[in-house]
Amino acid sequence: MLKKIMLATALVVGSVFAQNIHFGAHAAGNIGTVWGDNTDEIELGWGPGFNAGVDAKFVVNPQFSVLAGIGVDYRRIPWDYGAFLKKMIGPYMTSEYGYSSQYDAQLQMMFSVKATYSFLYLDVPVIARINMNPNFFFDAGIDLGINIIASVSAEIMGVEDSEDLESDMVSTIDFGLVAGLGYSITDKFDVYFRAVFGLTNMIDFEKAASDGPGTSSNNFGDDDDEDEDGDFSPNFDFKNMRFQLGVSYWFM
Repeated sequence: MLKKIMLATALVVGSVFAQNIHFGAHAAGNIGTVWGDNTDEIELGWGPGFNAGVDAKFVVNPQFSVLAGIGVDYRRIPWDYGAFLKKMIGPYMTSEYGYSSQYDAQLQMMFSVKATYSFLYLDVPVIARINMNPNFFFDAGIDLGINIIASVSAEIMGVEDSEDLESDMVSTIDFGLVAGLGYSITDKFDVYFRAVFGLTNMIDFEKAASDGPGTSSNNFGDDDDEDEDGDFSPNFDFKNMRFQLGVSYWFM
């Protein structure tokens, strides 16, 4: 008798969970840059990327559900290093500071340098979803990224080179917040828009930039470095900021 009761309970619980848990997959295109202290000073741009993976959705009630997933997240951050360099040394390109036109060719080559930071993460989002009505929903949650690859490429006068960043320059874990909204076209098909704001630096930008193309002679500064006026050089944050447009398909 006890076995029959236990079997019946298991069947009921399994049936409830089977009805309340759905499995699916998602794919999104994104565009992003970085945010944080002094990022507006260094000519970092917006770059494309993508996010794709599988999801599980636990429906608590018609108004609230929890989504958890795993996938890959690819990010690209372009850096107009030449424009940054020109802004930094341009004011000193006068005879007053000993500048001569004989340096024009070399400087123009340096002013043409463009770099791109590329990242690949194992992505683990956990999202709370609130349904305003059966179709329209709001998402909010956290996003955990585990770095797999981090590299930088540089293009100088049409010649491009790429190398992986050293491990001591890269943050293994990237943690951020997610917010967005979407619309369920059918029970199985959603479209959504999300914003992701990282709370940790993806890389140590001062260290990575100082080791980058044409930067070995430039001091990006630590807290212990002072300029001629005795002021401390600024730190530069490198936190993820991305906007995603994606679709989800719930096949179970």
